[in-house]
Amino acid sequence: MPQDSFARAGAYRSHLSRAQLGKGWTGPLGLVRVRDGRVHTRRRAAWIARTALTRAIAGGFARPLPNKFGRGDMPQDNSQLPTPNSQLPTPNSHSPILPFSHSPEFQSMLYLTNQFSTAVFSSLFAVLFMTGFAIAEEPAAWAANPDLVKKLSAKRSFNYDESKVPDYELPDPLTMNDGTKVSSAGQWMTKRRPELLEQFRNLVYGRRPDTAYQVTFETTAEIENAFEGLATGRGMKAIITVDQRTYTFPFVVFTPNHTTGKTPAVVAINNRYFIPLEKAVSESDPYWPVKTLLQQGYAAATFYTSHVDPDNKNDYADGIRAFFANGNPPSDDAWRSLSAWGWGASRVLDYLSTLPSIDANRVAVVGHSRGGKAAIWAAAEDERFAIAYSNNSGCGGAALSRRGYGETVKQITTVFPHWFTPQFASYADREHELPIDQHEAIALVAPRAVYVTSSDEDLWADPRGEYASLVAAAPVFELLGKTAIDEPTMPPLDGQRIVGQTGYHVRSGGHGLGQVDWDFFVKFMESVWR
Repeated sequence: MPQDSFARAGAYRSHLSRAQLGKGWTGPLGLVRVRDGRVHTRRRAAWIARTALTRAIAGGFARPLPNKFGRGDMPQDNSQLPTPNSQLPTPNSHSPILPFSHSPEFQSMLYLTNQFSTAVFSSLFAVLFMTGFAIAEEPAAWAANPDLVKKLSAKRSFNYDESKVPDYELPDPLTMNDGTKVSSAGQWMTKRRPELLEQFRNLVYGRRPDTAYQVTFETTAEIENAFEGLATGRGMKAIITVDQRTYTFPFVVFTPNHTTGKTPAVVAINNRYFIPLEKAVSESDPYWPVKTLLQQGYAAATFYTSHVDPDNKNDYADGIRAFFANGNPPSDDAWRSLSAWGWGASRVLDYLSTLPSIDANRVAVVGHSRGGKAAIWAAAEDERFAIAYSNNSGCGGAALSRRGYGETVKQITTVFPHWFTPQFASYADREHELPIDQHEAIALVAPRAVYVTSSDEDLWADPRGEYASLVAAAPVFELLGKTAIDEPTMPPLDGQRIVGQTGYHVRSGGHGLGQVDWDFFVKFMESVWR
């Protein structure tokens, strides 16, 4: 670069660091920077905006833009502008700071802006001034409350500190076990997806039995005009038959009475309690707001997990798993309770598919906490489910196991050994060695839709790990021709993010499923189906 260019660059750099730049112009604004020996204007609009607004208020748009450095009005034609070779005096203690307006680039910019922007800025900034410059700031991304982190960390010896999350590398869902890259939808559906399913069956949820069985249904109760005629409610019983043996479990179904066309449906895996037909009609329950769903045009069904397989490590003999095994103990790769609950959701879907009013191609499966884990696996195993909604599901559900945040593989498999295979428990304290992680369970649902939610105070379920898992599944959705959330920054608290086939929100409050969550989920269903 020529020496005089360095001198000019140095002079402008010197001016930017000085307060003598003039009234209303200070260095921190970063209006000018030097790159490759040339002066480049930056945030020019900020200065122009202030100048134009000031002149609009003063009624001075009839005059040329004033020179901010006290050298009079702008020249009236380009012949009067300084040339690029103009000599710039060197500032010293006996001379004023070199006028910034000697820059030909800046003089040209001001002159042309004056000619073009008079009418535009007079109206634009007058409006902004009258409205008080009401520019809303984007809400901050969610982050764990430091006080809550400190409180929980003092109570329990589990990690709630984001800075202590270990470095990890997620397995690539689009790489086969032999290292082959998956590059087409067909390759995913016929090779990689079956491979991943087998890995999750073997290492996490267990393999469902291939025993032949029949399922039939019996109506045990009916209310034709439930909710002032809004819907018909039915108490149902699923009857599973193997040879001469039977196993039954109850469920409840509501179908809208006054919709046109076939109705989408939502199957809720209830891990808390059973809601009988009469109670569902007489008592509002935000955990399963059936009336809200009906008013939005959805059929609604629910069953209680322990009616399918008891949620107790000591009650194996009383559940569907023991029924299929004819009382024999489970093998290491046999299905565990989470898989059994997902299987129960599929049997409810079997019934819904028999109803002429139900659109069997638009059925969602929903679960909270352990039910949310089951919901993801239900949709992975049964491709008839069009949407999986996993609420606050944490470890073994939507959250990444490798993060070691909140509930861990060691903790969950120790307290709830009946949920997972022994192989999953063997990865306690060495989650980084797992050949799979939960983002791949979400990917197994693609190209169908997945909705994941977290709660602000539910750090045990690792909200950041749940969101990161959803994002890490995006490449599979994209390979299959669908859009999905791929933004790594979390949305703000109580904000919802929907992109194509995936959605997410993090809600105020603690571990739970309530009306706010359902309202967000209904919005997601609307975006996917309508």
